[in-house]
Amino acid sequence: MSAGLKTDWLGAAFPVIGSMLLFLIAVLLMAPDTAVKLAELCAKPFAELFYPADEFEKPPLSYLLARRYSQERRVDAAVQEYEKILFYYPEERSAYAAVIELAQRVGDAELRERYEGLLKVRDGAAIRE
Repeated sequence: MSAGLKTDWLGAAFPVIGSMLLFLIAVLLMAPDTAVKLAELCAKPFAELFYPADEFEKPPLSYLLARRYSQERRVDAAVQEYEKILFYYPEERSAYAAVIELAQRVGDAELRERYEGLLKVRDGAAIRE
């Protein structure tokens, strides 16, 4: 750097810029935390091309897993999946109907009555709106 300060302005560019770059590299090598954060900052735009960071408010509506569990007679798992659907999409009348139909098929009167009541409450709230 001192050699760069003794020359004219154009000749000083390479030694001054070079010495500053070497200083910056030395600081980054001595501070691994800084180097990791800097590398993350540089790589983040490229990583988002392959691994987008989209976060959704609710999962997409899909009855596939619930219907599959229902076909396999895994009643608890099917009801759990339908409850997830109803949690995120409370306006889904077909999910209520599917749980009621599943409860009738396996003979669970308590489950059927509970979801019939929830459906009536939901329909009553929809009528008032």
